[in-house]
Amino acid sequence: MPTPTQKIEIASQLLDTALRHFFSEPPEYFATICLAGAAEEILGKHVEAKGGESSFNSMKNGAVLISQFLEGEPTTEKAIHKLMNNAKNSTKHMNGSDDSTVNFEPKSEAKDLLERAVTNYYQLMGHFELKETDLLTRFNNERGT
Repeated sequence: MPTPTQKIEIASQLLDTALRHFFSEPPEYFATICLAGAAEEILGKHVEAKGGESSFNSMKNGAVLISQFLEGEPTTEKAIHKLMNNAKNSTKHMNGSDDSTVNFEPKSEAKDLLERAVTNYYQLMGHFELKETDLLTRFNNERGT
């Protein structure tokens, strides 16, 4: 009989592996996007289950408010959601034969997804036994670069 695995452990492994791909030589940004995107989503659900606001929702809500000031009326949450998840979704889905390329800057998209996942991870450290790894420390130290 298989042993159950906690999803927080799965998300931690995905995040760690995403960070390894991000810092590998050469960097593997598309692998980072897929892994960090999955980690960010699972970790975000755990944050919300603990009564917090996931980094995704925080950014999405902020973008909706900012769009109201810039455009006079807010952009829809759905439009912001689609834009924020474009890199993650376009690398893992193919919608017909005309959808055979992606058009975004992979390094910045990988970094954005990692930032969201890492933010969620840190929010959960008080609720779960999550460790500050060397890769997390390195990512935090290099965030501004």
